[in-house]
Amino acid sequence: MTSAQHALDLGRLRLHGLALLAGLALLGGLLFPWMNFVQLVLKHKILTGVFFVLALLALELSGYFLMRAVRERAVTLTEALAPLFYSAAGVLSAIFGYFYILPINPVATVYLLGAAALAVGTLFLWPQSPQIRALLNGRVFRYSVVSAIACTMIAGAWLFSLGWAQRPISINPPIAEFVVSSQMIKVGEPIDFDASASRARQGKIASYDWDFGDGIWHEAPAPHGATVTHVYYEPGQYEVMLRVTDDRGEVSNAYSLFITVQGESGLESVMVLPGNNISGMTWDGARLWIVDSKNRVLYSQLGLSESGASWSQHNLPKEIQWPAGIEWDGKDFWLADGATMTIYQLSSENFEILSKWEYPGTIPADLAWDGRLLWAIDEIDSVLYALDPTDGRTVKEIKLDLEIFPRPVGLAWDGIALWVSDMHYGIRRISPENGRVLGTMAAPEGGSYPIALAWDSGSQGYGRLLVADHDTKKLYQLRLKAWGKEKPGLGEGVSP
Repeated sequence: MTSAQHALDLGRLRLHGLALLAGLALLGGLLFPWMNFVQLVLKHKILTGVFFVLALLALELSGYFLMRAVRERAVTLTEALAPLFYSAAGVLSAIFGYFYILPINPVATVYLLGAAALAVGTLFLWPQSPQIRALLNGRVFRYSVVSAIACTMIAGAWLFSLGWAQRPISINPPIAEFVVSSQMIKVGEPIDFDASASRARQGKIASYDWDFGDGIWHEAPAPHGATVTHVYYEPGQYEVMLRVTDDRGEVSNAYSLFITVQGESGLESVMVLPGNNISGMTWDGARLWIVDSKNRVLYSQLGLSESGASWSQHNLPKEIQWPAGIEWDGKDFWLADGATMTIYQLSSENFEILSKWEYPGTIPADLAWDGRLLWAIDEIDSVLYALDPTDGRTVKEIKLDLEIFPRPVGLAWDGIALWVSDMHYGIRRISPENGRVLGTMAAPEGGSYPIALAWDSGSQGYGRLLVADHDTKKLYQLRLKAWGKEKPGLGEGVSP
């Protein structure tokens, strides 16, 4: 074999190999999980630089071998179509870099120039060879181009039908960014997140989508969604992620930070519930009271003991058919009946009915007392009612966000604000003024049905949030901090 033949064979081998790699790159570009890749780049910024360097080297080497192959010898039909692969690869690389990589790292400009040079350069090299010009004017090439376009359209439709293309390419998507009050906190302490630095390239931010890394997400409209507080009751390291959506519907890439939670677990104890149909719970400062909706009885226990403690059982008046929530106001009990749509005032001595009035909503889920007003939450309408205990008059009515509270079932007052549990989306602390979410928290042990809540005021700003879960049949005691003032109480004018 002569040296010329040997060089020719090597040149053809290079061209065939690079054309095959370019084709595989195109196919991989359609199947590659770009969103996961972008999230990885966000976590490890050094990966961005490595990606740019490797991509630029690959583009330069491809252009070098292609130029040698075209100028040194005649080419076959397959080899003549190789520039098409390179051009398409350069276009796809440029598009991906502009829309996904450039917003993360401005160094992507170098990568974009290399990709664009590959796309334009290979198109420029095609007419440099007489053989390529002849092929471009031939029927075989035209048929090949038409077939390639048809196959691409069919493959694209197939990929979209399989759901592999999650969303179209964003045009100037917004940029998510946030800061935290501290990246190292103690168990049970609130941590504040502020995403005011997030911005829209076009239009304005419409909503904020938070993922706190412990199973709780929180999506809220602007401007309230820009600031939120979260509570972790288990130690560990959590990755908090934020995505923002602008008023065009474009979604940003995820921005994330890691939060370290120190200290012992805030889950102080776990107790087995006395019944299987718990619908309400309250703490009177000495005893814990739990109501069973099916058996129509009250259970009580002195103190907050561990599992195995004895429960006392008390019968309710026969007028009450389906008890749906119970609360203690410092003197008497209040109980909501989901069957008769009535709220009863019961004597704390013998559970005698002292007064009753009609419930204003659809179905009551739970009650809470703030020291002056009786609060009721509606399970169907997701509405909070503040009621005057003297005559049942509705003093305030707050419509909750249905996307955040599609099925609220538990309610408690910590002396400053209300805690609301939802059977789908965990537990949230809300403002009694307007229902705005002040803080979020995951349900204990992954519980999906926190049916009832109660609050036991503590000292130094801390207290216990009691959570009864319908699915696990357990009662959880969480040590938390009721932020907002130095020491929360049971409400105005109330002491156990």
